[in-house]
Amino acid sequence: MEEPQEISSTNDSCVGDIVIEKYLVESKEAASHVQLACSVQHCAFPLDGNQLCIWNTEDPSHQRLILRGHQQPITAVAFGNTANPLLICSASQDCVIMWKLDECREKVLEGLTPRGTVMRTLLGKVLCLRFCPDDRVVAACAGNKILVLDVEVWDHRLGSLIYSSSVLTASPLLSLFIDEDSRQLVTGSADGQLWIFSLGESHHYRCVTHVDLKKKTESFSTRRVESQLCSLPEESQLPSTDGLERGGEIEVELPVLSLAPCALSLVPSSERGFVSSENASCLWIGSSAGLFILNLANFELEAVLRYKDFRNLSIQVAGSCAVMGKTGNHMAFCLLTSLFGSQVAVLEIRLACLVRSLPRPNVGKDLSVLPRSGVLPTSPLYFALVEEKSTKPASQKQS
Repeated sequence: MEEPQEISSTNDSCVGDIVIEKYLVESKEAASHVQLACSVQHCAFPLDGNQLCIWNTEDPSHQRLILRGHQQPITAVAFGNTANPLLICSASQDCVIMWKLDECREKVLEGLTPRGTVMRTLLGKVLCLRFCPDDRVVAACAGNKILVLDVEVWDHRLGSLIYSSSVLTASPLLSLFIDEDSRQLVTGSADGQLWIFSLGESHHYRCVTHVDLKKKTESFSTRRVESQLCSLPEESQLPSTDGLERGGEIEVELPVLSLAPCALSLVPSSERGFVSSENASCLWIGSSAGLFILNLANFELEAVLRYKDFRNLSIQVAGSCAVMGKTGNHMAFCLLTSLFGSQVAVLEIRLACLVRSLPRPNVGKDLSVLPRSGVLPTSPLYFALVEEKSTKPASQKQS
């Protein structure tokens, strides 16, 4: 394991301490296109294929917890939602295992081998795992089936289908997120498309909007360049076009690998750039090229962090991604696996530094105001209007 290292940016407009590579490990087998897991305090990922590695983000010693129980390579990992006990579920083609994290740590301290509970065997290749809010049920997606596994009892009561959507896109759906505040369901696909549905029953679960991540990134880059130009002093020279073109590069494909809540609204407004709503819900979008913050109120990008803009970052193109924000200290952790290699990295993202690095709109140059009423009789504009009317020929018809 390598020591944490601070990653500086190649873009001069960015703050150098936006991203810190807290953890980097080389795995014997690649873990690309594998569902990774991040909780408030832990990151979990496959190591050497069939081992489950758990890293505590708050442990200064960077000690790893290795859990062994799978024979085949792990394909999906998910944390539970409750802290006591903190559960983690891992899946491979041979079995699905449930682990109680605290018990596993106690076993290790006692010199024993931690064991999990095998919930199901031979489900096939499980691509996604997800806990229900109370951690009593785990949904496993294997092939074209979704299986519901009970954590405590096997006879899960039958549910009813409340909504069924038609085919959204020809590309596979890779990620899903439910925002409790705005009651919206967000899905992301391999071709960089996001579909947002309203969960209000009166809305009949209709699609609210469709977001093209590539087009939104182009629009964000245009806004950023315009803001940079407007903030230049009048006597200064325009920057070279090479720098602007390099800053406005757009990735060809931006698959939506993961979705997670973002606490951007908690960052002080004095440090924020393009944030348009103080209490708006925001969303982390993890892709192969970088991380994006989407405002769920106006569906515009608030920030873009591209991996290639930072020197010495071990992973430039990600195959899998998981993000978890910490609301108390304005930080987020991003767990990445390399698309072309076998590296696994944990990045610490300082949210306040990220938004502070964005150019702010220039508010001191021009001001446009829409009138709420007619021109006052005492206004100079009023007399000019009267004078203009009086100079018109009498024969000209008035509209």
